[in-house]
Amino acid sequence: MALLFLALFVGTFMPLQMGLNAMISQHWSHSAPIASLISFFVGTIALSIFVVVTKIPIPALSTSTVPWYAWFGGLLGAIGVTTLTFLAPRIGALAMISLIICGQLIGSVIFDHFGFIGYTIRPVTLMRALGVVLLISGAYLVNRY
Repeated sequence: MALLFLALFVGTFMPLQMGLNAMISQHWSHSAPIASLISFFVGTIALSIFVVVTKIPIPALSTSTVPWYAWFGGLLGAIGVTTLTFLAPRIGALAMISLIICGQLIGSVIFDHFGFIGYTIRPVTLMRALGVVLLISGAYLVNRY
């Protein structure tokens, strides 16, 4: 249960992060990619300090068995953060997050159902499908002008 609350808590960071990135873009760089680069740079410094302080060993790349396509996670993160930095001031936090959640739900249902990229297979059930439909309905309602 604590992990569920942790996920919920960290979820509140996304609109905050996108708003802060958008502030950098609007008030300084006038560029979503530059603001995102700054965000990733600060994040890289923070994680580097954390790894050094906690003495987490860095494995040798030569011993990696990671599939080649797994390295695209960073690229997807950069595309996502840059796009959301661009969208945040234009469509607002509520629209942005509600639509992100819809996209994440649709993708998650597919990944879980088929067990893509290492996810445990969790078939679509009537209740899961109903939950997704309700959340998409909610996104529609909060975005209705």
